[in-house]
Amino acid sequence: MDALVITAPHLAAELRRRRCRRALVELLEQTNDTTWVPDDLRRAPTNLLVLAAMNLANRHASD
Repeated sequence: MDALVITAPHLAAELRRRRCRRALVELLEQTNDTTWVPDDLRRAPTNLLVLAAMNLANRHASD
């Protein structure tokens, strides 16, 4: 399985497309941190993307 490195704004755009929580999307738009998702962003399960987003948000909040 390949891993794809993505930026927080790219993840925010995908979560917005999937109609996830607005507050989480807005928080991701405020940072340029990166994370990875396995395989392709569009094929990754939503719960995995939310977990990655929460990790980025937590990292951003602790800065």
